[in-house]
Amino acid sequence: MPAVTVADITVLPRVNEVPGARARSVKSVTTAPQGYEGEGFPVRRTFAGIDMAELDPFIMMDQMGE
Repeated sequence: MPAVTVADITVLPRVNEVPGARARSVKSVTTAPQGYEGEGFPVRRTFAGIDMAELDPFIMMDQMGE
């Protein structure tokens, strides 16, 4: 199911720029630790053990499978 539904997928609505917004630099680049779900399905928890104050809410993700 798409998160955005539009008549023309080449033209998406834009979010207005927030006054006073500033660019942020990348704090670190790391490799996610690997774990296993259920009956041994491999999963990489991208932000396992990271303080939530250090994360952007839209960047939470897991990699499922090999």
